[in-house]
Amino acid sequence: MKQLRRTPPAATAGVWHVTAGSDSAVLKVVHDGGSGSRWPASSDRADPYYWRREPCAYESGLLRAFGAPVCRALVERDDGSVALWLEDAPEVATWTPELLEGVARRLGRAQAAPLPDEPWLSRGWLRAYLALHDVAGAPFVDRLDALPQTFCHHDFHPANVLGANADVVIDWAYCGLGAVGLDAGVLVADGVADEAFPAELADAVCSAVWRGYLAGLGDGGWSGDEADVRFAFAHGTALRLSWLPRGERAAWDATIDFLQRLASTA
Repeated sequence: MKQLRRTPPAATAGVWHVTAGSDSAVLKVVHDGGSGSRWPASSDRADPYYWRREPCAYESGLLRAFGAPVCRALVERDDGSVALWLEDAPEVATWTPELLEGVARRLGRAQAAPLPDEPWLSRGWLRAYLALHDVAGAPFVDRLDALPQTFCHHDFHPANVLGANADVVIDWAYCGLGAVGLDAGVLVADGVADEAFPAELADAVCSAVWRGYLAGLGDGGWSGDEADVRFAFAHGTALRLSWLPRGERAAWDATIDFLQRLASTA
């Protein structure tokens, strides 16, 4: 058994890769780890950082359309934590604009579905995230909240997309309601910031993801205003990552430059 993440959010007690003979799985244990972490946990179901949201999401069946890993078992443990035994999927070997376009198209198709209303879904997640980073952006968030809403992952960066065909999406702890277009923007910008692909591919990836996402929305029958989607995709993403400081990492500087270019086109 190999531990996969050593500095998890407060809601994650640990993540391990488990093998038994020719079989393998990922064990993720979630619990109420309190508010001491950079990524807090809450026992309040209405809180954007409700600790049990990911088990709820797997229990609901909402994740099937998004390509979440198969949940082989969900076990309530005596200490109050929950063990999720999940399908094991490999990391993506190399990210290309074409591969990310396919991810975005599947995302758009899934996000064209009717809006769910389960009470455990995160609401106001972006506002809470910005507060954690001391970012003031209430007018922009108010506008994003007034746009067409969908079921969002809220952390849809390339590291959370696995599988030989990039069709397995993990880490659903923050899922809930958000503006159509936000997840697709994160896929690009966090890809630059986390160095999932070279910064010089940012514009090509952005064009591919935008094209794929709109096609996916169309596949799913969504018929809203493209300008609303573009606002969330560009300005919502720029707001989300506006806490990034210049001068600390070359990838962050490249992300800031990219987001400025993106915002100028929306």
